[in-house]
Amino acid sequence: MSARRPADNSAPGQPDSKRPKTNATIDIAAVRAQLAARKAALEQQKLGGASPAPASGSASPAPPTPGPAALPKAPAIDGGIQAKLAAARARLDALNAPKPTKPNNPYLSGSGNVPKTDSPQPAVSSVALHPLLMGDNNPQQAEKEKNEKKAMRDRYKPMAPKFSSVRANASAAQAPSRASPAAPPSAATSFNPYASNSASASPAPDEGRGATRKSRKLQFSRQGKYVEQGDQLRNEQKMEALRLRIAEASRKAGLDSEFDTLERSFKRQPPPAVEWWDEAILPKGTSYEDDLEPAFADMVTNTDSLITHLVLLPIPIPAPQDRKQAERGLMLTKKEQKKMRRQRRQAELEDKRDRQKMGLLPPDPPKVRLANLMKVLTSDAVQDPTKVEAKVRKEVAMRAYKHEKDNSDRKLTVDERKEKEYNQMLAKERNGIRGAVFKIKYLTNGRHKFKVRETAKSDLLSGICIFHPKFALVFVEGVDKSVKHYKRLLLNRIDWTEQARPMDGEDGSDGEGGKGGADGDQDLADNKCELIWEGELTERTFKMFRARHVETDGKAKEWLTPRFEGMWDLAKRWKWEGEDM
Repeated sequence: MSARRPADNSAPGQPDSKRPKTNATIDIAAVRAQLAARKAALEQQKLGGASPAPASGSASPAPPTPGPAALPKAPAIDGGIQAKLAAARARLDALNAPKPTKPNNPYLSGSGNVPKTDSPQPAVSSVALHPLLMGDNNPQQAEKEKNEKKAMRDRYKPMAPKFSSVRANASAAQAPSRASPAAPPSAATSFNPYASNSASASPAPDEGRGATRKSRKLQFSRQGKYVEQGDQLRNEQKMEALRLRIAEASRKAGLDSEFDTLERSFKRQPPPAVEWWDEAILPKGTSYEDDLEPAFADMVTNTDSLITHLVLLPIPIPAPQDRKQAERGLMLTKKEQKKMRRQRRQAELEDKRDRQKMGLLPPDPPKVRLANLMKVLTSDAVQDPTKVEAKVRKEVAMRAYKHEKDNSDRKLTVDERKEKEYNQMLAKERNGIRGAVFKIKYLTNGRHKFKVRETAKSDLLSGICIFHPKFALVFVEGVDKSVKHYKRLLLNRIDWTEQARPMDGEDGSDGEGGKGGADGDQDLADNKCELIWEGELTERTFKMFRARHVETDGKAKEWLTPRFEGMWDLAKRWKWEGEDM
């Protein structure tokens, strides 16, 4: 069966897909020969500038054809193949055409990611051929195709902003192009699975520049460093020798060496039969392995057992907020207090009446008096007036008794009243304390002594009364109101010129007299009491009011304490009113 060429019976306008593909091998060989001839001509023209030599038979893989003269003529080639060749030549011309110079911007697509080589390459070699047109597997051609594909992918990367840059950025962008291509890793490095990425990427020792040795500073050892190390080694040797000697001695004595236990785990002691916290509760001789029901019964019934039906409650401790006293409200005047009391009682009365109207409380019995007897009890008063009058008088007496009883219940006892007065005095002391000093010419009358002493105690005043042969000195301290009352007593109310009344059985051995205390007939006509000092004090000096007898000035100053010893000198220099200086 003879084969026919596809162009013999095919119409000129018939598509390529309808044409037979029986002699495709001969056509591809012819095209490959023409491309090889054109490539050789271009290389010859670029290198030597000579005219392209005619294609020889050695330039193409030797098919069964005898030589270049046996190649098919150009017009005899199929029209579809000629069209493909024309399109390929157009693409080659477009790629080889010179392009306008652009600034080297590494951020623009296709900015020269392909590394440059020293040897010039023809423009045709940068074109990727069809796999069927490639005669041999050239590694350099494959690398070029890879770079071209990468450049095509970079076209779709975002463009860099168009603004002026510094010189450092331009030099940084040109650095990758000037860098020499990295050498392929050595076989030892590529086949080492234990090397890190940085180690595998580093060049071989003989390929790169020799590693420079870094100079280190001269470091001196501190004094005694090696002496201490030697002492430590000697001490360890001594301890080891001592341990061996003790272990040998213990073995000779028949005892286990304690040093061997350090190399083994310590043996834990077995748990006790009864723990210490249960030993005081369980009966003696009882363990956990025994039956514990009798032990539980004995703990409940035995009188000496620690477990009883009693409950030990802890002592309640007052909370800190309970210790704080409630703050007192606003202090009202007498008029305001009466108004508040009247309003409170009116509100209570209205509440009581409302409860009586709702039936929650029984109504109050009528308050019958002799004046309204006939108005309230009209019919009963007419029938038996004597009985009604007696009943009304009894009710009046009961109401009076109830009123007096309520008042007596609200009245404070003696102790409660004293406590109330003491609390009031403490509250007033917060506002300040006042002191007063009085000089009495003769304090011999017993009635005067009693008034001076008891009034100071009743007014909650503290101080001292000093009896001296020449005069008497009274010092008191307390709240303002008490000092004012005491001052009015000594300066206005007491009659100091009053003579002492003779009393039966008076022995005159009191001894609490001032000047002329031993003489009962002392004339008090010129007796007087004057205030020599009064002022504010920070705190109390005396805890109570008491009387003391002195004979000397030093003793008097000692009783007055160093804080008020100047009052004694002031009293001695004091001149009585009306006397000559």
